[in-house]
Amino acid sequence: MTDVEMIELAQALVRIPSVSGEERAVAECLADRIKPVFDEVRVDRHGNVIAELAGDRPGPTILLNGHLDVVDAGEMDDPWSGKLVDGTPWGSPGTVLWGRGSSDMKGPVAALVAAAAMARTQGFAGGLVLTAVVEEEPGLGVGTRQATPALSNRPDVAVLAEPTNFEICLGHRGKVEFELETRGRTAHSSIPHTGTSALLLMNAFLNAWPELPMPEHPLAGRCTSAITNITASPGRLAVIPDRCRLHFDVRFLPGESHERPEADVRRLLERLAAKVPDFQYELRRRLVMPSYLMPPDHAAVEALAEVVEAVIGRTPQRRCYTAGTDGTYLWNQFGIPVLGCGPGRIELAHSPIEHIGVGELVKARDIYARLIQELGRRADIVRK
Repeated sequence: MTDVEMIELAQALVRIPSVSGEERAVAECLADRIKPVFDEVRVDRHGNVIAELAGDRPGPTILLNGHLDVVDAGEMDDPWSGKLVDGTPWGSPGTVLWGRGSSDMKGPVAALVAAAAMARTQGFAGGLVLTAVVEEEPGLGVGTRQATPALSNRPDVAVLAEPTNFEICLGHRGKVEFELETRGRTAHSSIPHTGTSALLLMNAFLNAWPELPMPEHPLAGRCTSAITNITASPGRLAVIPDRCRLHFDVRFLPGESHERPEADVRRLLERLAAKVPDFQYELRRRLVMPSYLMPPDHAAVEALAEVVEAVIGRTPQRRCYTAGTDGTYLWNQFGIPVLGCGPGRIELAHSPIEHIGVGELVKARDIYARLIQELGRRADIVRK
């Protein structure tokens, strides 16, 4: 697969809208285009693309993992164009691929495919499996948890191509999402004192929210909390709202469970209930994404670091993702060591200027192709 063919594949994928839950068309496009690269290609009933390639001699089974779903286009201009443009206006000199999913992560998926094509031509030890999965963005690892148990061979190591600007990500913080509902009493807005505004009760929580503890980790950094949505009902003019709902998440550190931040939130609410008149509420946990952390000195991490430095000319930093990934399920649920490294900058993902450099995709292809060869030569690549 030439550089041009790799970029054309990435463009074709970007041009097919595939918001989470609507990936079937892009999956069928990918499956059709990669048949010359792999020995076997299939789209499972969920819409995950699973492709397998056998090497020419014994060695490890390497999983190449990426996702096909994207977030909504939002206010992005021309989100499904897949056009090649000058990236200078957005701090990316040179030609870039524009569009929703270009960096997160249809471009990286194309680089994984191109690396497999190079391995097929060169010959390699072991086997390759590509899983291009559905429904990664919601955070529950749906596609990866469906596809991984269906593989012919259990992978010895996984390559996760989420954008890291070629730094090596060893894991990430966990995330717990909550819905908080405050409950008041409706009244006519001309006599608000005869009711209890659930919106004002929620405001008491918002004022106290910065008091939540945010511990730190040397690799994963500081915990954070973010408010993502707020609604009030009945939502009619001249009516004091009796219900207010807030969605927020709290990140927690590797080695912790969601129980620590949940206990912190509940203690804060109990304090408010003790001092704020008529403070009634219900806290509901909506989602938990576990944390994970690879050992920084894992043999596969060392091999990846050597390859990245050889290709890009600098020693890659070893850190953690800021966001959650399917790596947590590969590591925690299936016990597969995860090598997180990809082209592109995470701050461009989900943004109205999402793009990825063509040169970055070429470097990513070269990194993954060299890594396949290096892992095939190393006898110290072991499972968790």
